[in-house]
Amino acid sequence: MKVRGVPMTKQERIEKQKKRLIELTGHERSLHAEGIRYIAGMDEVGRGPLAGPVYAACVVLPENFAVLGVDDSKKLTDRNRRKLDSEIRQSALAVGIGTASAEEIDEMNILGATKAAMDRAYRIAAEQLGKQCNGASIERLLIDALTVDTIPVPQENIVHGDASSVSIAAASIVAKVARDDYMIEMDQKYPGYAFASNKGYGTAAHYEGLRNLGITPLHRRSFLKNFDTKHRGNGMAKKKAYAVRVGRNTGIFDTWDECRRQVTGFPGAEYKGFATVEEAEAYLGNGKPADQISPDAARIYVDGSYDRKTRRFACGGVILYQGKTETFSHAYEDPEAAEMRNVAGEVMGAECGISYCLEHSIPEAVIYYDYMGIGKWGDDEWKANLPMTREYKQFVADARKKMRITFRKVAAHTGDRYNEMADRLAKAALGIQ
Repeated sequence: MKVRGVPMTKQERIEKQKKRLIELTGHERSLHAEGIRYIAGMDEVGRGPLAGPVYAACVVLPENFAVLGVDDSKKLTDRNRRKLDSEIRQSALAVGIGTASAEEIDEMNILGATKAAMDRAYRIAAEQLGKQCNGASIERLLIDALTVDTIPVPQENIVHGDASSVSIAAASIVAKVARDDYMIEMDQKYPGYAFASNKGYGTAAHYEGLRNLGITPLHRRSFLKNFDTKHRGNGMAKKKAYAVRVGRNTGIFDTWDECRRQVTGFPGAEYKGFATVEEAEAYLGNGKPADQISPDAARIYVDGSYDRKTRRFACGGVILYQGKTETFSHAYEDPEAAEMRNVAGEVMGAECGISYCLEHSIPEAVIYYDYMGIGKWGDDEWKANLPMTREYKQFVADARKKMRITFRKVAAHTGDRYNEMADRLAKAALGIQ
């Protein structure tokens, strides 16, 4: 990660993408070396929403696949996903998309419906491959964290496969774009639920639509069976809200039974109960109505620390983006900047977070900080008297030519989960307990 200075050049970005492609194709190259020619990657999207089908994609890539930028779909912006979706479809030997409707999800539960969608995607891809490649068959199937018994080929269950296999990553992009397009279309058919922005997930705007308009044929009734539209304005009939995170999928449910159904059978699933839907949304990082944050924005919590003995300073940060959490910490030796003590670390934390967004083509960042100058200098409201603050102001100004940046002050050390995490990371970088 670049710490400060100008953003990556186009050539630097290309070199980084080439390196990432080599990493992602490693498993497929090993299988090709064993004589396995036709390898399919499978992934799903839409396991956690309250409305809409679950989608699965099955993609067979050629051995010489060389599309730069392919990665886990949640790491990509919507614009990049769409560009890559087109390039993947043009390069792939076969692409199959399978779905399972809300009605099927209610009938067979979300796990069963997900596997049904995967089976359908596989069969479409297998048929297409046979037609395109003179009767060729899929010889190996790579799936992200699942196994589908109805698919008659050897399978490899790869946890976090969309971040370690190019075939699965490509499938994750294709599935995500296809489902997003469907939900945008459904927003026109069922206005009032904000489907175009929330894609069926349980945001406050979505719940408001349910209270005002009721349940549509697109909704998963098993996810909403205890939702009482008679209690308008009172949230989910004053019931507790359960936040669920399974891999990159999230959802909010109003009973423990519904929560338990979502996490049963999914290793590593996370869940937590809250008194309100808003608190559950904040936990999942979905809280646009509360914080007015775009779904495409990264939340970045930063803090700094200073060691009086060594006169070194450090930054720590937590990045929340599309259901994923990243952390960073760096220590610095700069006697002049160290005169600012903890503030120097917090300045560098803001720069590191913004640099991360620039490198990953994230279009918007919200910086949470506790020293007022971080926002005041960034927004050019305070005069910068020191070299470090002048460079910081210029860095933010340059970055804003490529992305949107907003600053939000938080109270220091008041128990905020991510603010405290950033503080611990900064101290750890200096060896401070």
